[in-house]
Amino acid sequence: MRKSNVSRKLPFPFVHSFENAMIAKKKGLLEEWVYGYLLREGNHGLATALKTEAPILLDLIEIPLLLLNRIEGPEPLEDRETLDTWEERVSGLSLMIEDEYIPPPLIITDYWHPMEIVDGNHRHEALLRNGVEKHWVIIFIKNDSTKQLLAQYIEERT
Repeated sequence: MRKSNVSRKLPFPFVHSFENAMIAKKKGLLEEWVYGYLLREGNHGLATALKTEAPILLDLIEIPLLLLNRIEGPEPLEDRETLDTWEERVSGLSLMIEDEYIPPPLIITDYWHPMEIVDGNHRHEALLRNGVEKHWVIIFIKNDSTKQLLAQYIEERT
């Protein structure tokens, strides 16, 4: 695991770090960590939406980034951003990752679409651009089929 050693000013001052997510998982407080993270980052809508569902699996795991589906970006997606805005945010994160910064976990769910990144689309792209193949994600799963597929996939690689 890389250690964070960011020398330049962070354009995205995440207070809720990867390390704090791991601690929350060990203490059984992962769901509370997610809600605190989302509220701190201003994503009240997602925090509320996640609370209305009852996941059958909520966990912090490391999986290949290519398994995940982005919902935000400059191309026609659910949440479209201008190319300039997208590139500015992704480039800033890419520079941080080059400096060995470990971004907070991505938040993934199957509530609306399979393996959908509901928080962390910019981080996902920045990680890919830096050649990172796997990253930590917090999964909110409500479908047995996704749970089984994910469990089988992870079992194959452990």
